Amino acid sequence: MGMIDRPPCAIYRFPMAPRTTSATEESGSTPISPDIAAATEKKEPARGFLQSARRDLNDEEVAVPAVARFLIADIERLEQDNAEQKKIASLYHDQRVEIARLSEQNKKSKWIDILSYVCLAVGSAGLGASPSYLSIVNAWSLGVVFCVLSAILVITGVLAKVLS
Repeated sequence: MGMIDRPPCAIYRFPMAPRTTSATEESGSTPISPDIAAATEKKEPARGFLQSARRDLNDEEVAVPAVARFLIADIERLEQDNAEQKKIASLYHDQRVEIARLSEQNKKSKWIDILSYVCLAVGSAGLGASPSYLSIVNAWSLGVVFCVLSAILVITGVLAKVLS
């Protein structure tokens, strides 16, 4: 009962060489620096083989139908790339306008927030100070005016925050 495999199963053992290198290391390779690797890798641009042909074509070579087909296909490819680039440029300009609009809206919102906070702070301070003026006999009318102005400032601050 202590067996892992059932008795009729066959277990195969294959001889393996001892591992001397890691799983990611290639035997016999020598590492090179990234600078050398970047300098040696020169990728030819797409259709680069046509670059010299475009410059060196004479009238006889242009008259060959295969060359004309290559050039027409290249022109069509360039027109398609140009159309895609125009779409991307249009989207870029639309996004640029949207970003400018949103940043301007954000500036207005900041000024409204600042106005709201200042009105709330000054109005609250005035409401807190107005009862002391109401208790003074000769300054009762000043206390009422102070209280009304402070209440107006608090209401203005709340309305500025709510309506923004």
